[in-house]
Formats: sequence, C-alpha cells, structure tokens
Amino acid sequence: MAILTSKQVESLYDKNAGIYDQLVSGFRWTGLSRWRRVLIEQLNLKPGDHVIDLCAGTGANLAFLLEKVGPTGKVTLVDLSRGMLDKARERADRLQAGNVEFVRTDVSTFEFPDDTKAVISTFGLEMPPGYVAIIERASTALPTGGRMALLGLKHPERWPRWIIEIGILLTKPFGVAREYEEFRPWLPARKFLQEIHFREFLMGCVYEFVGEKI
Repeated sequence: MAILTSKQVESLYDKNAGIYDQLVSGFRWTGLSRWRRVLIEQLNLKPGDHVIDLCAGTGANLAFLLEKVGPTGKVTLVDLSRGMLDKARERADRLQAGNVEFVRTDVSTFEFPDDTKAVISTFGLEMPPGYVAIIERASTALPTGGRMALLGLKHPERWPRWIIEIGILLTKPFGVAREYEEFRPWLPARKFLQEIHFREFLMGCVYEFVGEKI
C-alpha cells in the first residue's frame, strides 16, 4: 500500500467508521485511554478555552477535552471522513455536549479560528503528506503560551524487520504502510514550538510530543 491520497483516506475511513472503535478496542490493553488523558492534561486547558482536535476521527479525545474546557469552552473536531464525524456526533450526543463543532475538511486546508488556544492530534498527523505545513499553520495560530500535543505511531528503529511487517499488517485497516516510515511529525513541531515533553514508548513504536508557543 502506497501513501494514500486524501480521497483514498476519506474512502477508507468512511468504510471503517461503523466498526472503527471496535477495531481499536484491541489496543486498549496498552493504556490508550490513559495516554490520551495524560496528554490532554499537558495542554494546560482552562474553562472557556477553544481547542482544535485535528484528524479527530470518532472523537476519542472528546470527553477529556470537554472536561477541561467546561461548558463555556469549545471543542472543534476536524476530520476528512463524514462517517467518522457522524460517529463523533453520536459521542457528543451521549455526552450531552452542545459546545462541540464538527468540521469536515482536509486538515491541510483547515483555517484555524482566531480564538484557538490549543491543538491536539492523536494518531492522525502520521498520514497527511503535508504534515509539516499543517503543523506550521497550527503553531502560527496558537497564542503565546498556547500548546500543541501530538500522539501517534512511529517507525520503531530497533525492531526486527519481520516484527515491523506484522505491525504493519495489524494496522493496515487504518491505512498504515511502509511508505509512512519517514513521517515524523514531532520534528517540525520541535522547529515551530518549544518542546515541553517528548517520549517514545511501547518499544519505540509510539511517540508523544507537547510543545508551547513562545
């Protein structure tokens, strides 16, 4: 599988939207929900803040973000897939959240609102070929002291090739392919923001980054 076009990504995730949460349920043993919560803690969100979730999918970060910004704040979920955003709307309805905006667009063309206080993307910016420009635009939109948090898969340099091939096979339903091995969103994030936190874990196949606008 080569690097997917935006249209191919949209088609893939529209097809998998109905079962996406079930597909990722097998990864919950790793502590996925805890990773999300801890990462969002580091955004330093306050009640009333507006946070942007890029490549938001079915809204897995939503409950944690709403907990931080409160009813006076706002969460904007941005995703290319209509099917995924429909599932995110269902999640927002279950949470009885009226302060959530859903934006269906390619993240590379998303226009950040003037009141953006923080940006997050989890398991999303490893796919768009233009991720460097996306991160630059997101960083520019942040106010001084605003933060960006990234969480995602990375190429595990120390793994044997045969284990990596198994990992690619297991994550194929999400569009993962060998061609994405050189995609490293944390590197441009380091260029545009002051690094607050970075770590690799699960033997180097997952990373998290938090940076601040100075």
